[in-house]
Amino acid sequence: MSNGDARASAKGRWLSLSRTVTIGLIVLLLASAGSSFWVAISTAHRNTIDLLDSLAAMMVSKVATEVDSYLETAQTQVDYLSSLVSKGAVDPNDEKLLTDLMIGALAAAPQVSGIVFVKADRQAILAGRRDGEFLIYRSDWRDKDEADELFENWDSLGKPSWRQLSYLEDFGETHVIVGGVALYKGEAMGFFLSVVPVRSISEYLAANDVDSATKSFVLVERETVLAASSLADVHPDPSAQQLLPSLAEIDDPLIASIWDERAEDMNYMLKDQEIEGHVVPGEDGDYIYFYRDLANIGLPTWTVGVAVQGSKIDSSPFDRLMLAGVISAVILAIAIVAGLLVARSTVRPLRSLAAASSAIGNLDLAHVETLKGSPFRELDVTAKAFNTMVQGLRWFETYVPRNLVLHLMRTYGADVQSEERPVTVLFTDIVGFTQIGSSLLPADLARLLNDHFTLLAKAIEAEDGTIDKYIGDSIMAFWGAPIDQPDHATRACRAALAIARAVTEDNRQRLARSEQPIRLRIGLHSGSVVVGNIGAPGRINYTLIGDTVNSAQRLETLGKQLEPDADIVVLMSGETRAELSAPLDLLPRGKHLLRGRERHSEVFQLVLPLAENL
Repeated sequence: MSNGDARASAKGRWLSLSRTVTIGLIVLLLASAGSSFWVAISTAHRNTIDLLDSLAAMMVSKVATEVDSYLETAQTQVDYLSSLVSKGAVDPNDEKLLTDLMIGALAAAPQVSGIVFVKADRQAILAGRRDGEFLIYRSDWRDKDEADELFENWDSLGKPSWRQLSYLEDFGETHVIVGGVALYKGEAMGFFLSVVPVRSISEYLAANDVDSATKSFVLVERETVLAASSLADVHPDPSAQQLLPSLAEIDDPLIASIWDERAEDMNYMLKDQEIEGHVVPGEDGDYIYFYRDLANIGLPTWTVGVAVQGSKIDSSPFDRLMLAGVISAVILAIAIVAGLLVARSTVRPLRSLAAASSAIGNLDLAHVETLKGSPFRELDVTAKAFNTMVQGLRWFETYVPRNLVLHLMRTYGADVQSEERPVTVLFTDIVGFTQIGSSLLPADLARLLNDHFTLLAKAIEAEDGTIDKYIGDSIMAFWGAPIDQPDHATRACRAALAIARAVTEDNRQRLARSEQPIRLRIGLHSGSVVVGNIGAPGRINYTLIGDTVNSAQRLETLGKQLEPDADIVVLMSGETRAELSAPLDLLPRGKHLLRGRERHSEVFQLVLPLAENL
């Protein structure tokens, strides 16, 4: 096949990303233009809907604010009395002062019919009003369930304040009880209760209704009627067995029909997510309801809202809005499908590329997956180039320590400056390696060294050490660079112990296979070195320069002289011992003149646990 045929074949296999995106944008623009046309037609209808939404939010919020503010005054009186007791300003046992304060609080809240203080012994003091006069009562609450519930749950009722319904025989009707616990010297001494008759709430709602076609209401658990503007003059008589009338028991078809099974949802027209709405067919036209649950009331749930006769609202825009919504939804669906088809073919490969690039940024080449080809020419070329780059990086990873590169990247960025640093250097050497190597084939010898270095590297990297180089059968590692490690000497010693354990376990397995065990010498020395990038521009190593490196190697060699028959011997200098931040079992081996040094060095041997404990 000629080059021209190859190019033609390639062009046939690939799609142009730019062309595909252009076509996709044209489709989306056409869809947007169609949507704009219908939006223009339905603008008038949407204005009506927005007006209805604002009206619903305003009416419901008005009722909620009225109910909350009506009870807030009662709550304020309770909080004031409770705070006086809690602060120690009033002794709850001083009934004279207590009743005076209760009457004063009652005078400041005309909607409150009475204030009650229930003591811990279930004896209650009541301050009430009758025919314009304030009266003080005393009552025994030991047989009242409300009292037991209060004191059993006083710790959870203290904050925030709470509200509940109760039929109070002393007042002869159902009340909303607003209360709070009274703590005196850290102990619950009783409860202050402010009682508001539900009848007065209905009167308050009736006085604030916008017109006769709008009815405000408050429901409890959406089943019984707490208050309604239509009940201001004809509120049903309550009892201890039935605190509130049910919807079916009130003489108001507008409110009684709120949960009719024929109701049609109107929530899609409302922007406020807390407000709900629906419409119910009625005898004299549709009934429209807007409502929401009150927050911070507690249990049971209170629902406030308004009921409006539909004949007062023009419903024709709703039908046109629904039609426009259906048409817009169809156009939008077409646009979404077109966009998804384009995005799916382009975004998925880019996501894979981003994930693989992120792994490469962390030098985590083991988790970089090969990118798949793409029908788009640009993405296919990118994937092939990326896969080739990953193969090259995996070869580089074989020769360059990954942890070292990560440390340098995070610490220095692109510019690594040589500097003097305190470090601890570790040298290892296999005893009698020449004899071992002479008895093995080259491939077996390489396998032995690779397995051996794998054991050592794992122990070194576990202590965040940096492997500098492999020298024949020896390994050189260091701590204290490129990142600061104040405990570099201790880390190096822990790594030496881990190496001893690993080699001992490996020797057990080698003996089980009738193979010759590995004997190892380790030298440790601490001191200042020059660390940084050393070498020619084309071949640079991040390495150490200084006598500290030589001293560590000399200590390793000294192990042959001091412990010629030991399987594993670890020697360290006095400088390393002085840097230890944790106690270790060390054996002094005297002072020795290391080769190349003018003064004697104090030498210590790291005492290894018995072989069976390693």
